[in-house]
Amino acid sequence: MTAAIAIISAVICTIISIKTFLLLGILLILALLFKRSNLVVFFSIALAAGGFFWFSDNQNQSALESGELDATATLNDGMTIDGDAFRAQVMYRGERLQLSYKIASEKEQQQLKRLKYGDQLQINGVLEAPEMNRNKAQFNYQAFLYHKKVHWLWKANSLKSTQVSDESLLHTLKNFRKSQLEKIDVTLDNKIAPYVASLIYGDRSYVDATVYDNYQRLGVVHLLAISGLHVNLIVSGFLLLLRRLGFQIEKTAITIMCLLPVYCLMTGGNAPVVRAAVMTICLMLGNLLPIRITSLQALCCSFILVFLFSPYCVFEIGFQLSYAVSFAIILSGRKIMRRKSSNLLNSLYVSLISTISGIAVMSYHFYEFSIVGVFLNIIYVPLFTFILLPLSFLLLFCLNVMPILLVVPTAIMKIAVTVSETFAVLLQSIPFTTWVTGRPSDVFVILLVILTFFFFYQWEKTGKVCRYLIPIALCLFISSINWTGKVSLIDVGQGDSILIQLPWNKGNYVIDVGGQMAFEKEEWAERKEPFSVGKNIVVPVLKSRGISKVDKLIVTHSDADHMEGLIDVGHMIRIKELIYADGGETKSIMKKALQALPETPTRKVVAGYSWRQGESTFQVISPKVRGEGGNNDSIVIAATLDNKKWLFTGDIEAETEQALLDNPLIKADILKVGHHGSKTSTTPPFIDKVKPDIAIISCGMGNRFGHPREETLMTLEDAQVTIYRTDLQGEVRYTFSKGFSFGLE
Repeated sequence: MTAAIAIISAVICTIISIKTFLLLGILLILALLFKRSNLVVFFSIALAAGGFFWFSDNQNQSALESGELDATATLNDGMTIDGDAFRAQVMYRGERLQLSYKIASEKEQQQLKRLKYGDQLQINGVLEAPEMNRNKAQFNYQAFLYHKKVHWLWKANSLKSTQVSDESLLHTLKNFRKSQLEKIDVTLDNKIAPYVASLIYGDRSYVDATVYDNYQRLGVVHLLAISGLHVNLIVSGFLLLLRRLGFQIEKTAITIMCLLPVYCLMTGGNAPVVRAAVMTICLMLGNLLPIRITSLQALCCSFILVFLFSPYCVFEIGFQLSYAVSFAIILSGRKIMRRKSSNLLNSLYVSLISTISGIAVMSYHFYEFSIVGVFLNIIYVPLFTFILLPLSFLLLFCLNVMPILLVVPTAIMKIAVTVSETFAVLLQSIPFTTWVTGRPSDVFVILLVILTFFFFYQWEKTGKVCRYLIPIALCLFISSINWTGKVSLIDVGQGDSILIQLPWNKGNYVIDVGGQMAFEKEEWAERKEPFSVGKNIVVPVLKSRGISKVDKLIVTHSDADHMEGLIDVGHMIRIKELIYADGGETKSIMKKALQALPETPTRKVVAGYSWRQGESTFQVISPKVRGEGGNNDSIVIAATLDNKKWLFTGDIEAETEQALLDNPLIKADILKVGHHGSKTSTTPPFIDKVKPDIAIISCGMGNRFGHPREETLMTLEDAQVTIYRTDLQGEVRYTFSKGFSFGLE
């Protein structure tokens, strides 16, 4: 059990502060004084692991500076070509840099596809620091790169190969993997190629975004990656093959132990693969040497070895899930399944153990988890493990050895994949398959972990399941409650999106959903999954706040930067009522959205429409007549929130501002500045009438329109108005009774 103590200690110590170090030191002294051996081991390993992490973190620094850089670098890892986007990790002066480049022509795209790892590239570009997370509780790209020891983005203006290569063993393996993935993509049927690529080489980039989302909502998306079970099956098959070829047990074990690290590299070093490989090596060593190694000891040894090799691994989602689930299955699975049960019931037990042990991780990183995943794993695990995985290896064998034999396994796998995807689509129509929990606070995450341990303890002790799930469900429910109201101006770049949350989850309202203009591209330049403000920013923000439905979604007017993301939001978040200005549906972008969301209730409004929820009131004061969905036809809302007057102005310009001067409802404490701070809005007479204390401008950093304009800023400064800007401060959030906070704090 000492190894189990070590694994828990190491995890704790990767996130502790200096004060915690001092506390652990005091506790270690007390443990020594009272001769508590287990506590001595625990706190000693905790201090050692924390010290090692602190030392490693201090070494993670860069000697480079931001600015222009024209130099030669080595293509090292992560090369992807998606339409006109080229991305890769390169090595320069011993540092890893994240390279990005916009491809100019189809001919250049084909040239770049011929690049290999180890090639030398002459690159001219600019070094920039990765951006921090601009919206609270969202994916932090800067931290993600930092944990990969990447400190700079190298945005290239031009790049070309120098025809010189550094063909190391590692680059040779990466190039073999790259060539195999390209062969799979080009040769195999496009229906099954993504499955072969993901199940054998751990590359999910070929999987269609819709298919991936369907599997993710059902809680079975992990099957598209190489899991520990897959590795165990591969090892078992290889053992059987070598024994059939006449290899001795010892030689077979040694051969497999030598090949497993190579396979880890071939799969991109995915955490579950590394864990399973190291565990297998430890267990095989135990069989070869005169020592006995248990599964728990092998798990702990693999954790410690991986942690020593790469301390930042503890921040990887795959690592956290893999070890949490494995730890739970090893400790609880055998005792729970020791009772006389059918194979089906045992499979259900394993699925339930996996789901419960991963709830804290899933809620924190993905803000949701599948309720039906426990039952669907019983169907999908055998399908992927015993049908799709063997077929994938058979297809790969035929592809490389005898392509003429591809016809039969291709046909069988197409049938299996079609059944799998069709079943997934059908299940999407069933309501309440997914629970959007939001991101729990640190306190609730700790509480979830404690309740998870309590659940397994009671399950082993009493055999009861349902009653001990209630505290976990209650914890998730309480953590998702919005105790105090909030108004958030989400940083969507050059656009608007405002989230209003009333206290105690009594109302969630969204004003605009951001977006960007779509420019036509040649077929070669189109990306598989282009960036979407609605899908990649607005939906994650809503889910991180525990929001799976909005009571009202108001589209102020039919411009792309206010509503292009509507379709994605409508497909992923339930909209109880979609509100837009009368006449806005005449624009093609709104027509397209309404056609894509036929089941969403809609309401066309003009001035006079209002609603009330408790002490919060909302009054539409413009437009007064039917319009055409332009800037001056924007819905303007005067609201009372937290006993403060708010004015949300969409993109109205001077003409509409002038028409509103006689309306007493425009007086406000907090003004959402119209049209992103354009010089055509926020006129001095309008500001004199509104008399705001605070003005908030939603605009993109370094946008091509020059928003906010100097004239607008001068008007607000002359009126002694405090200005908050999303381009400078990220998300601007107002919490009832507390005031403002910002995404870039």
